Amino acid sequence: MFLLRSMSILMAACLAASDEICTEATCSEDSSWGAGWLQENYAVSQRLITDSITESVIRAEGPLTVDMSIDDFTDFQVPFGMKMVLFFVAIVLLAMAHELYVSTGKKPLLANHEKSNTIPLQMMFLICWFVPFISSSLVVPLSLDYAIAMGQTATGSGVYLGGGTIFSCIGLILGKGLTSEQNWDQKWARQVHIRFSALGLVGYFCLAFVTQASTTWSLPARRQWFWWSQLCMGAATTVITLPTITWNTMWNKITPARDKTFWMIMAQCCRNGGFILGPPVFAAISAMVRQGREVSPISMMAWSYIGLISFSLFNVFYAMLVFPTEIHPEPELPAEANNDQALEAAPEQLEPEDRERIVFLMVAYAFERPFSVAAIEVATIMLLEVSYGWSAEMCGFAFIVIAASSLMLTATSTLLLQRKIVSESTVFITASTAGLCGVFLLFNWHAFGDFGAGSLLLADAIVYGGASVANGIGEGWGCRAATPGTSYSIEVYRVRNIMGVNVSRFLAPITARFILDFGGRNVYAVLQLLLCCMGTWTVYKTVSLVWKGTAAGLGTRKAEEAHETKATPPLGENLEKVSN
Repeated sequence: MFLLRSMSILMAACLAASDEICTEATCSEDSSWGAGWLQENYAVSQRLITDSITESVIRAEGPLTVDMSIDDFTDFQVPFGMKMVLFFVAIVLLAMAHELYVSTGKKPLLANHEKSNTIPLQMMFLICWFVPFISSSLVVPLSLDYAIAMGQTATGSGVYLGGGTIFSCIGLILGKGLTSEQNWDQKWARQVHIRFSALGLVGYFCLAFVTQASTTWSLPARRQWFWWSQLCMGAATTVITLPTITWNTMWNKITPARDKTFWMIMAQCCRNGGFILGPPVFAAISAMVRQGREVSPISMMAWSYIGLISFSLFNVFYAMLVFPTEIHPEPELPAEANNDQALEAAPEQLEPEDRERIVFLMVAYAFERPFSVAAIEVATIMLLEVSYGWSAEMCGFAFIVIAASSLMLTATSTLLLQRKIVSESTVFITASTAGLCGVFLLFNWHAFGDFGAGSLLLADAIVYGGASVANGIGEGWGCRAATPGTSYSIEVYRVRNIMGVNVSRFLAPITARFILDFGGRNVYAVLQLLLCCMGTWTVYKTVSLVWKGTAAGLGTRKAEEAHETKATPPLGENLEKVSN
């Protein structure tokens, strides 16, 4: 970009110099008026072209979005009503009353202190995975129009979508030290989760109200607020991310190893569910706000923030009701004791060096596959809106097709795993390979005709679905391989894993939309091909460790040893029976 800008400025300087030389030197008014007129018009036209190129380069506009401008959007604003504010105030007052009740030593209303691993509590963890994805589906469809209405570009919209994830990394690092897996304090863990989640919501409320006000601001003020809003959103995201390691550690403590893969796959289903439910919610918000009118994308984005806040507030309120003040985890049975009918060795049964290797590979996988998934989420919207003329609401509904296909693949895989028809490693490598094959539908093969929106959605469904299944198994294996008190404990794994996801989700929107804007669909498809190749290779190296453990008979041998230990009474017990 700097090189193009320098070349354009240099070209303009050269043209200006040539015009100056002509007017001061040998060209006489009598004999060269025609040549001077032609050169003057040539210089003016070149200046116009050069200025246009320079402005386009400075604004980072690519061929795909060069025709979009601020003039395409209205400044009409739909302000927030008092009824909405009173509704949120009522919810906050109810939450405060419940916490005062708990502070007197009472049990939260829906908490279970006798049994820690309960369905309502597991639902709380699933909601924690669900909310960020439905929130994303409320914001992504508007992101391009919003950025341009704020005086930015398609690449700027990518920064807007991914900027908060960098602040999430800060929150993860700061939040890691708030609790300790070895010295666990359940009451403190509950306070950390609820207080910081509620404080982050206050930041989002402020962001929504200021964004709504910026609808009528001047263009320079809107451009400045676009970047200041990144800091405001980043601060709120940092605070709301602080308890992430806390509830992940608690989940790992109360969930038996044999169930961790299942619940991680369920987490993937909830993420897809967020994308399925998000577009109808966005369409409902849009219909309620627009009412047949043309509304500014800035005002619509403020209303999308309100939808985001509503789901986040529900998440915090439900956590208040079910998050216990004390837990009594079930004693963890040896992994081999439940492995009599297992199809392969479990990650927790492998040798320590192989378990550490699995944790390392799953951290690497958190940088590769989420990058591909996040790129799909933003690139598909941009292609459908700009290249195929879809509206923001229709682009949002495209996520239903992608997420529903992904959910179906995930449910089918879960059924096969639960009935032990196939092994986890088989599903893991198959899902990753299927995603790699689906990438080829992203290319626009001109030799076979014009590949339109249909092939794009089919490719996204295959790649996204394969990634959903693979991510569920991968995160489950990482949690099962993590070992307390080591350099690859659950806290270490989760911090690095979620940081990998956040870094990928920061870079992916910027990279994908920049490449689409300047390179087009096929260059974007090449990027996805490289990412899927890297991810599949990482998966292969991971399942190879499990296959090695299975070939060595780790699971079978340990299961037989556990069975013999149960069947054969201790020597002292035998002697006692003989003496009697």
